[in-house]
Amino acid sequence: MLVDLVTVKTTDNVRLDGMLVRPPAGSRPALGFDAAILHHGVGGNFYNSNFFEHVTEQLVDRGVAVLRVNNRGHDLMYNSPTGRLGAAFEKLDDAQRDWTAWLDFATAQGFERVAVVGHSLGAVKTILYGAGTPDPRVVSLVAISPPRFCYSEYARLDTSGRFKGYYDKAQTMVDAGDADGLLAVDIPTSVVLAAKTYVDKYGPHERFDILRHLPNVSLPILVTIGSEEGKGPTASDWYPFGGLATKVASLAEGQSNVSFRLIDGADHMYSTRAPELWTAIDELAGR
Repeated sequence: MLVDLVTVKTTDNVRLDGMLVRPPAGSRPALGFDAAILHHGVGGNFYNSNFFEHVTEQLVDRGVAVLRVNNRGHDLMYNSPTGRLGAAFEKLDDAQRDWTAWLDFATAQGFERVAVVGHSLGAVKTILYGAGTPDPRVVSLVAISPPRFCYSEYARLDTSGRFKGYYDKAQTMVDAGDADGLLAVDIPTSVVLAAKTYVDKYGPHERFDILRHLPNVSLPILVTIGSEEGKGPTASDWYPFGGLATKVASLAEGQSNVSFRLIDGADHMYSTRAPELWTAIDELAGR
């Protein structure tokens, strides 16, 4: 499969890289869109998501061009003209600039009807983007395993007090002027984040709780969750996904543009369930 390596710059001068895969010359899109933009999750990048390989192949076979792209949360950390970025330092509000930059690029390439697909944190950002002012270039959204960021729910589940301890430490660092100081945490997942990023994502404001934003999405959107998510060896595995599938399924029943699929046997990376994930996406595309 031949690819073009491509680059965009956001309105705040962040360079983002990706790759464009075009279908064979003369082919017509068999789905309801002519291009799909695929966004990775926390600390990921455009070339390192195995299940996106399967999705890419299936889309191209159906005459759809694919952009697999970086957003500013790619990899753990790096330097940019705006300062340190990467998963450790990003602010979720700024992701909207990344989604827009790649849509602008797709439009410049001649694509008129675009689907936006995000995995994990990329799925949360896709929901946030979809909950804003509708972009006429976007015809559908796919949110693959979006974790729930909910301070009150984490605090309820956290019988050990560790989550609140992490949050209080991060807030104390921010208040002391050490917002960029790094904090190693294992709730809601094992990662290293700047104190300001932890506070921004997981604070009591709960601004990024997907259950608050999904009702504001007007485009057709598919949300998938794997049946094995939240079934890890420790209690902390439950934080982002505990009970979430049931809540999203209930929301989808009352909102006609929202589809939900629980992918049986799938873990967070859909290690052995990429074909089943594609089937769910294909069903949405055919609506």
